[in-house]
Amino acid sequence: MRASTSVRIDEETKLIASEVLKQYGMSLSEGINLFCKQVAMTYSIPFELRVPTDRMNKALKELEKREGKSFDSIEALKANLES
Repeated sequence: MRASTSVRIDEETKLIASEVLKQYGMSLSEGINLFCKQVAMTYSIPFELRVPTDRMNKALKELEKREGKSFDSIEALKANLES
């Protein structure tokens, strides 16, 4: 039996996650389902949690203030992340 749930996620994260998952042939719903199955199977978070770096803290503060950069494509976002 399947259960329905609702998840609140910011629009930019949803867009990026959807694009990445699409490259793996999955929908966002399938990706979230996969994550939940891994948590249930391993009784843990299925990835390493890290303390944010100075760069990450700066980005989080920009996000909270809505002063962060926006990008027209995944490629532009990747180019900025690599700089």
